[in-house]
Amino acid sequence: MTMNIEAILDRIPDYQVFLTVAEMDALVRERARRYPSDVTLMEVGTSRKGHPILCTKLGNGEKNALCFACPHPNEPIGAMTLLTLADLFCGDPALLEETGFTWYLIHCIDPDGTKLNEGWFKGPFDLWHYAEHFYRPPGRQQVEWTFPIDYKSLHFNDPIPETQTLMRLIQETKPSFVFSLHNASFGGAYWYSTERDAEFCLALERAAARQAIPLQLGEPESIYGEKYSPGVHSMMSTRALVDYIEDNMGAFDASTFDCGSCSADYIKTVCDSLVLMAELPYFCNRKSEDTSPVSRTRRELLLENIRRSEQIGRFIKTQYGKIKSFLSADNPFPGLAAEHAAGFEADLALRKIRAQNPEFDANGTVSEELDNLWLSGYYLCLFIGLLRRACIYELEKAPGETARNILSEVRQSSEEELRSRVQALEDAVDYRVIPIRNLVAVQIESAFAATHFLSQKKGAGA
Repeated sequence: MTMNIEAILDRIPDYQVFLTVAEMDALVRERARRYPSDVTLMEVGTSRKGHPILCTKLGNGEKNALCFACPHPNEPIGAMTLLTLADLFCGDPALLEETGFTWYLIHCIDPDGTKLNEGWFKGPFDLWHYAEHFYRPPGRQQVEWTFPIDYKSLHFNDPIPETQTLMRLIQETKPSFVFSLHNASFGGAYWYSTERDAEFCLALERAAARQAIPLQLGEPESIYGEKYSPGVHSMMSTRALVDYIEDNMGAFDASTFDCGSCSADYIKTVCDSLVLMAELPYFCNRKSEDTSPVSRTRRELLLENIRRSEQIGRFIKTQYGKIKSFLSADNPFPGLAAEHAAGFEADLALRKIRAQNPEFDANGTVSEELDNLWLSGYYLCLFIGLLRRACIYELEKAPGETARNILSEVRQSSEEELRSRVQALEDAVDYRVIPIRNLVAVQIESAFAATHFLSQKKGAGA
């Protein structure tokens, strides 16, 4: 990379909080007013609730880069990244020109959902406060997972308005680089990429090391993926998931899959792009990248994970069943918990089959132990938090006595279960909160690594 990346990253502000949707929108509008000759601000779509989706266009390079943040609304790191990237470009036109790209930056592709996470955006940043105010919709309402797909028995063609916005931009710009800015909750840094070049993967991993953020080297999030390097995985793909289920369970039941495909699958049908997803955590522990062995086999660790996951899944299913008939159609909170209640048993069955793979005979690692015994359970606890919020939403409507009693009971039991499990995690695992500027720095360096790779590839005549 010819640019002085350390000098560029030094310009990132020391953010203490995440911006709300209103604050983000105000910032991009003000920037467009301040730099009228450099910035084109476009309203490229509207959310399901009518909120404008804004896109900042910068530069006039021959290739296009499309970057979008908050593809899941509990993931605001990417929003801070794109706001910062636009500021860097406006303050340093030579840097913008050096990239060779025209940039399309959508700082918040899901404003409706992001607003429902704002309760934790200003801190305090700890496991309880995040879980208490966490929101994420079910798959059929997620921007990243409602792209159309027709593959084998799976047919989905009901993209939500936010996804349709991305589809139009992809069709219009035919981007050479697409950056879907994600983040995890707890663990280490990792990436999904359509490019497996060894130097490119190493550049991504160096970005995390530069910010003292561990890599995520435990159990992979995607059971069907391939590792390109320790921290870089093959791209998420619904097609690959369908193939994996068919290979391991004999058949794929499309009736149980209530969403579509991801952006990378869709982009393949439109143009040739390097698609990158950067996953950064809010909370981390160095054990996430510790590959030294532990006494238990990887299979024993996974089976213990499955046992604990089944306990949480049954709790969610039972509590959701109690309140299901009292939930109004406009309640945004129960969807993901309901989806988990309906599908967790099938998911656990697939994981039990996977555990029989001979690769699980070997001793597990410290990072795999951390994932299996603690971190995966925290993600499931977030669904319990959604049940709690669903009850609060209905109780604020002053329901009848029967509904009020049951909703109050489930709210209390969900809060007690959530507090108990979060406390157990805090007792078992030391963690630190990663400064926002460090997270932003990794994603910005990842973007420049991608554009540098594409420029080098073109220069080599590939």
